[in-house]
Amino acid sequence: MPFDCEVASPPRRGLNDPDVAHTLARLHRDAARRDVHVFARALPAIVAGKFAGRSSFDSAEPYLSKAYIPVSPEFGQLMYVTAVSRGAKNIVEFGSSYGISSIYLAAAAREAGGFFTGSEKDAAKAQVAIANLKDAGLSRWSDIREGDALESLAPLDGPIDFLFLDGWKDLYVPVLKLLEPRFAPGAVVFADNIHSFRKTLKPYTDYVGNPGGPYESVVLDVGSGVCLSIWRGDA
Repeated sequence: MPFDCEVASPPRRGLNDPDVAHTLARLHRDAARRDVHVFARALPAIVAGKFAGRSSFDSAEPYLSKAYIPVSPEFGQLMYVTAVSRGAKNIVEFGSSYGISSIYLAAAAREAGGFFTGSEKDAAKAQVAIANLKDAGLSRWSDIREGDALESLAPLDGPIDFLFLDGWKDLYVPVLKLLEPRFAPGAVVFADNIHSFRKTLKPYTDYVGNPGGPYESVVLDVGSGVCLSIWRGDA
């Protein structure tokens, strides 16, 4: 075989895929611009809430319906690398919003020849998330289910290898327990906003942090706090 013969390069995948990289860059730019304006409008309510003993997120919540509040690129990359190293084929997300985190997870699912399933209660956001996954070239490996996650994710088949919790905080435990029977051995669970919703998420951190329970967990100082758990319930 001659040394100067042309060998076809393997297709680029992962986060370096041009469609994935360009879509993520665009969405992170859009999110930064929009969220600055959203939080500027919410600032008076946040200040007033401080005096009333409310958290910043609780005070700003009425203003956040159109905000992205996405995962950071670093956190998205962390989830992507974790899912790829786990060989996660069946990846699920609770709370997809506009689909930024969904792209990181769907790209990981594609690497493993698997599938990503997101969920979003807001129909308009769900449609935008679907369009963003299409722009990233990931439609074939992904889906976003509209409506209440406790209903839309209930028919989901297992085994589930990876779960990301980023929807309504008081639903973290119910969604987790809904999907637990379908977890693969060693399934990975990421839960966001642990620090910013410390009180609301205490039942969740107590559950996954129980030494006698079915998880091994650690809270990471990433973004607004991330709890990383490994499912040991089948052991």
